[in-house]
Amino acid sequence: MAKAAEEVVRAVASGVSDHRAMRVLASLTAYNRVQGTIDLVDAAKHVQEVLLEEAGDSLEVELVKFGGTNVPDWVPSPTGWAVHRAYVKAEGGGELTLEAHPTLVAAHSPPSGGEVSGEPLMVDREWWRPESYSNAKGKVVVSPGDPYIVYRLASEAGAAAVALYSESAPPEAVPYKSLFLSRTEAANSTVPAVSIPRGLVEALRAGRRLSLLVDSDVRRDPGFPIVVAWVGDKDGKGPAAMAHICHPTPGANDNGSGSAALTEAAIALSRLIDSGALEQPPWTVRFIWVPEYTGSSVALTKTVKGQVTQLLNFDMVGAEPGGGNGPLRVVASSLSALGQADAALMEASRLASELLGFDSLRLVPYDGGSDHDVASALGIPSAMLNGWPDVNYHTDLDDLDSVSRRMLRLSSAIAASSIYLLSASPPDPAGFRGELLSSVVRGHLLRGDPTAAALARSFMARALGIEGSQGAPEGWPPKADVTVKSRPPMIEGPRVIARRSLDAALRVAQLLAESGPGAATVYLREGMFLAIPERTLGEVASLLAAEYGTGSVSVDRLLELFNLLADIKMVELG
Repeated sequence: MAKAAEEVVRAVASGVSDHRAMRVLASLTAYNRVQGTIDLVDAAKHVQEVLLEEAGDSLEVELVKFGGTNVPDWVPSPTGWAVHRAYVKAEGGGELTLEAHPTLVAAHSPPSGGEVSGEPLMVDREWWRPESYSNAKGKVVVSPGDPYIVYRLASEAGAAAVALYSESAPPEAVPYKSLFLSRTEAANSTVPAVSIPRGLVEALRAGRRLSLLVDSDVRRDPGFPIVVAWVGDKDGKGPAAMAHICHPTPGANDNGSGSAALTEAAIALSRLIDSGALEQPPWTVRFIWVPEYTGSSVALTKTVKGQVTQLLNFDMVGAEPGGGNGPLRVVASSLSALGQADAALMEASRLASELLGFDSLRLVPYDGGSDHDVASALGIPSAMLNGWPDVNYHTDLDDLDSVSRRMLRLSSAIAASSIYLLSASPPDPAGFRGELLSSVVRGHLLRGDPTAAALARSFMARALGIEGSQGAPEGWPPKADVTVKSRPPMIEGPRVIARRSLDAALRVAQLLAESGPGAATVYLREGMFLAIPERTLGEVASLLAAEYGTGSVSVDRLLELFNLLADIKMVELG
């Protein structure tokens, strides 16, 4: 007979080791885990070795590699790449080196072929407009914009180099920026790209020249790794827990923390099953480590195709809340793919938090940006555990001191408990869905958006299968009777669109930038997932407003997005 959830969480909490998880994390931060590098493969091998040495006999492990050509065309696949040496110098200032700042070179940048120097061209705003680069020839373009779009436009305008920065990072932090150039694009590119701290921007704005050197190799990819570990029948169906193992060194919280927590969860759960403290669940339990998006898309469409029934994603789960860091969030499933994943994750998170004295847990509606997107796109119910915001997000300051042992213990316990509950005794999601709806309605009312609250009580309640839903407010759904007859499962972003049409990608990039934070989730994730032949775009807009608020959604922008995609044959409208 299945144990009660409280007993499962208590058993798991006693079996996880924050010491062991921290040692795994420390090892992972030594690898420069950029996609397309040999270090990423070596990091995956390290996880495999730890599991083989530490886990119980019930856990089996394998590592598989795939080439970039195996990645679906709705997700970009980068070139193979290595970086050896780099520096950046502003006129009259100090020198930044790759040794001190491992994120100094934008991932997948071609080599500079020696030192490059030029006057800065500041492209702070409207970085999606080709006109913004009209004077770029021979200069260093400095911009906070989308790295791929900025790089494409700067290169075509004859820029000497590109320097990217983050407007939200600490002023001294060197951000992680990735071009994600394909092998063909990288082989035909000669413009080097670097990342610079925000604190350097004012000096460049004053006209100081920037000099830089990038010694890198664009090469055939060494293979992209996927580690799969499982308890049960290798070919059996069941839930999976996933974490992306990529990102440059140190990458402690993003996503060394999720990878380490998943490793510890697999070790602890297999040992508890072997000892008889927990029964082996009737469904196969899987743990999967992947390169973000590339790996999850291949894993779920090829490696374990048809075997994963629901998915739990663990991304950035090690930072203590406070000091600029946000709460630990349970991110609910997309309304397009409902199951029990989010209910199990919430139950385990709440019980583990109570047991370990943690009080910064928050439930939020679907939010994109990680591998649960891919599962949702494929119709697999998924949920995510994620700490957000993170003050050191995508910077070289995301080091071991960003992560606490307490958070690793909590996240490991949640990972092991939630995946076990989902396989052994999945919860009834009805109560959870009522809680989610109440939370969303309350949030809209606190933000002064009663229309969104009414939409949640009507459209969102019906989507969640909650009885007694209310009628739609006046004017909703808006008149937009277009439907989407066919579409790819997902469109990762402007990079994917640009490979079909740069002009369309520029307009989409502008649309997202002008729509504010969360626009990619609203339009390219949840908006795309909800767009099915049986639902008009007016109804899609109503569901989006119900989830995210009326100020986050524009039916005109939604229509424009799908019309743009239809014009370049990425979707078909009805």
